[in-house]
Amino acid sequence: MNKVVIRCIFIVSVGAYIIVSLCAPWVLSDHNIFLKEFVNHEFLNLLGIIVAITLASAANLHLEFNKIEDTVGRAFLSRTRNSVKRSVSWLIGGFSFGFLLVVAKPLLPPVETSTALINGIAVLIVIFNILILIDLTQLVFKIRPMFEIVKEDGIEDESSESKRGEGEGKD
Repeated sequence: MNKVVIRCIFIVSVGAYIIVSLCAPWVLSDHNIFLKEFVNHEFLNLLGIIVAITLASAANLHLEFNKIEDTVGRAFLSRTRNSVKRSVSWLIGGFSFGFLLVVAKPLLPPVETSTALINGIAVLIVIFNILILIDLTQLVFKIRPMFEIVKEDGIEDESSESKRGEGEGKD
């Protein structure tokens, strides 16, 4: 799954959220027992676990990138490294926004539309986190063994990888 597909999935999810929130708010409101019991501390627990595990994985990716660049003798993974940083930043931002949602939800009037909007945004945050995890997982499986990276005459940079179609996971 490349970045275009991931972005399309998120755009369709946002569109579905808007349509459901306006046309059938009872689907996302607290009439939905799962969402009523999920968009609270349980939601923050899930986001916290995702962020904690992903931060550890991103740190491991960073160290692996350092090993690869040290072996090759030059820094050539800066775009990939920035993509990982951006993904982690989005996850932390999603966690922070989720915290604000959980705090704001009991302060809003218990009207079906307002709870549908809050619960729907929480669902979008979970979908967004899943898409980021998919992207990072694809990146991990694109890391080639060192003997493929180090060639007799040097390395292949990111631009030559993208020409071969292997650089889809990079921005």
